[in-house]
Amino acid sequence: MAVSVVCFSSCRKEEEEPPATTPVTPRLTLSVEHHVDGMPVLFDSLAYINEAGHAFSISRIEHYISEVVLLGINGTPNDTLHGPFLVNAGSTERFDLGHSHAGEYAGATLLLGLPASLNVTGGLPNTVDNLNMAWPGPMGGGYHFLKFEGHFMNGTDLDGFAMHLGTNACLPVAGIAQPFTLDGASGTITLRYNMNEMFRTPHTYDLAAGNYSMGNAALMTQIAENAADAFTIAYAP
Repeated sequence: MAVSVVCFSSCRKEEEEPPATTPVTPRLTLSVEHHVDGMPVLFDSLAYINEAGHAFSISRIEHYISEVVLLGINGTPNDTLHGPFLVNAGSTERFDLGHSHAGEYAGATLLLGLPASLNVTGGLPNTVDNLNMAWPGPMGGGYHFLKFEGHFMNGTDLDGFAMHLGTNACLPVAGIAQPFTLDGASGTITLRYNMNEMFRTPHTYDLAAGNYSMGNAALMTQIAENAADAFTIAYAP
């Protein structure tokens, strides 16, 4: 007689442990916005009037920002965002600043350009963007701090302008006396650059008298000094 044996096996389902959660480190980002007395930048549109009374348009805004010093108050130390950050007004790029710190700040200072240690030919990585900002070797080398270009009405004529800025002697230092608080959470520091300030205070920059500034120390000095109050700052979680 054949005997068949059926064996049943059972196993206890092991309890699955929930996956470990990875803590999220709060991070700051930097955003740079451009405007003309509160009006958005509309490229190639004669939508703006500068201090000298010229209607003007904008075709290019490219510049570096570096050494952004957040000025701490009430026990908060200063914090420096070294950069450099290459900004193109035609893009919406944001820059990762790393870990977020909580603190109270009275405002900030920044360089509209590069510190002298970097403003030498080859001082920055040889990317296409950095190479396109190169300052000619016969004029001292290094990099453009600013390329601000467009057109303006010169009487009845439409003329071009190129406010190019470079050389260590014409490095703009901008100050921002505007309190803000970082809450330690992830958020964005926004610098807002008013392009119309490049035409006023302390100098009324007259495009009809100098629409191409590159290599002209007097015109570049005016631009650098006008940039001193061209920025505001804000933080949003």
